Amino acid sequence: MNDDNEESEMARRLARAEAAVADLAKSYVGWASADVEKCGGQLATARETVAEARAAAVQELYAVAHNIKGQGTSFGFPLMTRIGNSLCRLTRGKRPFSDNELNVVQSHLDALSLVLAQGIRGDGGALGEKLAQRLEAMVTEILGPEAAPESDPVR
Repeated sequence: MNDDNEESEMARRLARAEAAVADLAKSYVGWASADVEKCGGQLATARETVAEARAAAVQELYAVAHNIKGQGTSFGFPLMTRIGNSLCRLTRGKRPFSDNELNVVQSHLDALSLVLAQGIRGDGGALGEKLAQRLEAMVTEILGPEAAPESDPVR
């Protein structure tokens, strides 16, 4: 193959990949909403158990939240990624979770649901920034300032 044919083939492959991502993006809100609902189910399970047994349900929630965090920006919803990151920071530890901490988890799920219901693409502007900062501040208040936002290891 000569250079022109190779470039042409690369361009066709890139166009097919971009089309596939665009098709997936059309379904993003639906499956992201389902993921938020799964998190809500795990939160309900955590609330129904004694504090010492909550960690397992919260770890299940973390696994789904990690997907939400990882996919948002890819499909044009970086605010989902930011809120998902904050939720992951809060839920990644294996520890008992207080009722207050579970309330903060609920606040994150409410925010994620709002972003999806309103179709808020991008960073959400000034209101998105204010919402994300408030959630991040709540997590920092619980975990302390040493729990850096960018330190979320993939499990």
